Amino acid sequence: MIALRWALGLILAGIGGGFFVLTMVASGFRKSFGASEINPLLQILPIAAMLVLLAGLIAPSNRILLHIGAVCAVAIMGYCVWVMLYESAQVVWVGLIYMAGWLYFYWRSAYPLTPP
Repeated sequence: MIALRWALGLILAGIGGGFFVLTMVASGFRKSFGASEINPLLQILPIAAMLVLLAGLIAPSNRILLHIGAVCAVAIMGYCVWVMLYESAQVVWVGLIYMAGWLYFYWRSAYPLTPP
């Protein structure tokens, strides 16, 4: 489980950092071309969801964080399915696979087979 936590955490930190840098760079390019700014909700909401998922990985003994993270993971999976169906973006399979791994971690951490 430690290896799974590290793998999920490093992937999430890399994606989260990359997303943050990408939104900052994209915002600068949009302004330079005279386009309107990106909705701040579309910038903050994914980062907030990633932070909740990361908090569940850092503190797996906190069941509230795990449950909130599971709700975020299910919402992200629903969004990924929606994007696949309506936008034909097959790359979101990566997001689905990652969320499946996170939900497996959640299942093993929130409901262990042996009592703590």
